[in-house]
Amino acid sequence: MHPRPPLIRRFPRLIAQGVCGLVLTLTTAGALQAETPPLQAPQGGLFISPFGEPFRSPVGLLDWFTGADADRDGTLTAKEFIADGLRFHARLDVNRDGRVDGFENTAYEYEIAPEILPQSSAFRGDRPEGRGPAPRARGLEGASTFGLLDEPQPVRGADLNYDGKITVDEQSKAAMRRFGLLDPEATGRLDFQALEARLRARQSAPSGLGRFFRPRPD
Repeated sequence: MHPRPPLIRRFPRLIAQGVCGLVLTLTTAGALQAETPPLQAPQGGLFISPFGEPFRSPVGLLDWFTGADADRDGTLTAKEFIADGLRFHARLDVNRDGRVDGFENTAYEYEIAPEILPQSSAFRGDRPEGRGPAPRARGLEGASTFGLLDEPQPVRGADLNYDGKITVDEQSKAAMRRFGLLDPEATGRLDFQALEARLRARQSAPSGLGRFFRPRPD
């Protein structure tokens, strides 16, 4: 059996072992923290509501939800959801004729929510470092990449008879359909945590075959 070298000779080895252990601990902690990143909308802060309204904030989903939650009870009922859709419809109806026509729809696309257009910088690959994959890399199009549902153009999506105009009645019916998609268990209420989880899943970058066969939450 060989005698152990003096402590002074083992000191550099002990230092090296300690440094390696510290690096391993920090690496593990960083990996665990990366598993649950904070919710952040694409482009550093954009959420588009189920009706197409943009909320430019890192907490855009919360901003929309809080505004639509009229009784402040922490959930959205179908009545509150529809009311929010009609409120945005009224905002788009500039001439107050009860319909959102082609001109008003075009104004929506180019002035209110230009990020949903294919030529928008939000859809190109020249994204700043640290802002995640471009929408096209996630297999999404238009407003669907910034929101909860697969509707590239939510305003046009409410045109049920395809006549180029969205009436109040069509907006209400579209709202009911969308509410059903967001409430698959038919509870009659939308919970913020569930919507947040849904948005997080939609924003996650696909990997492997997921780039070609991305599962849709709706």
